[in-house]
Amino acid sequence: MTFLYFWRHTGSRDDNNLCHPDLERIQQEIDSVVGRDRSPSIVDRTKMPYTEATIYEIMRFCDVIPVSLPRCTSRTTVFNGFSIPKGTYVTPLLTSVHYDPEYYKEPNKFNPNNFLDDKGLFKKTDAHMPFGAGKRICLGESLARMELFIFFTSLLQNLTFKPVVPKEELDILPTGSGLGTIPPIFQCRILPR
Repeated sequence: MTFLYFWRHTGSRDDNNLCHPDLERIQQEIDSVVGRDRSPSIVDRTKMPYTEATIYEIMRFCDVIPVSLPRCTSRTTVFNGFSIPKGTYVTPLLTSVHYDPEYYKEPNKFNPNNFLDDKGLFKKTDAHMPFGAGKRICLGESLARMELFIFFTSLLQNLTFKPVVPKEELDILPTGSGLGTIPPIFQCRILPR
């Protein structure tokens, strides 16, 4: 699913078609930091801001799990003019934060620069919460982030992914959504670098 969203949303921000500059930029960063003779390691992550920013943007943009775990209000709360009584179960919708224009300039466009500062260094934002937030944040967040980095970087170090249909025909709309977003079935060509 990660690559499907990446393919469809990299490159031109105006038409959201698959182009290769972003993919090539990640592969250049991998080649310059890791090289081709060794496997990526977690210590490489801090030296690869664009790759890290792209992974964060993929998690923000595709919202694999769009809702957080249910919470129970500890006191009567007013939210957007509605009174929520103490003891009410609420389920936070993470998508509402990940697509908030207050935090992301153009939230409906894939843009790794959302996670880069003016110097091109990786920057975190409080609005990025694919693993939830607060006391009930996913316990596996650190491990998952490490695994995502190693997996993503290892794949792009050794392989190039290409769609089998014209880029304008790529359909990325989920086939279903609920507790998780279900990507459409797709085919791709995987080529050695």
